[in-house]
Amino acid sequence: MIDGHRFARPPGAARQRSVLIIDGDAETLLAARRVLECAGFTVSTAISDGYLPRGDFALVVANLAEVSLANLQRRYPLVRVLNVSSHEVADLTKPFTPSQLLSAVRLCLARR
Repeated sequence: MIDGHRFARPPGAARQRSVLIIDGDAETLLAARRVLECAGFTVSTAISDGYLPRGDFALVVANLAEVSLANLQRRYPLVRVLNVSSHEVADLTKPFTPSQLLSAVRLCLARR
C-alpha cells in the first residue's frame, strides 16, 4: 500500500516484470521504486545512464532529457522506454501520482 492506495499485482505476476528506473532525483527514484515493487515488479535503479546495472529489463523508466536513448539502446537493445519528465512531451509528466505511474508502466508493457 502506498499513500493509502492498494495496488493489485499485474496480470501474470508469477512471471514478474523487471523494470529499471533512472532518475537523478533521489525522492522520485525511491517513490517510483516503492510503487512498482508494491505492485509486484522487480525494480532496479540508477541515478544516471553512466551507472547502468546489468540485467534483462522489460522496461526502462527514464527522463530522456537527462538520459541518452542511444546509451539505453546500446546497453538494452530490446527494452521498452517510458519517458518521464516535467515537460509535456513525456509519456508521463512529473509530478505524477502512484496510480498514474503504475498505469503508464502497465500500458507501456502491454504494447507490443
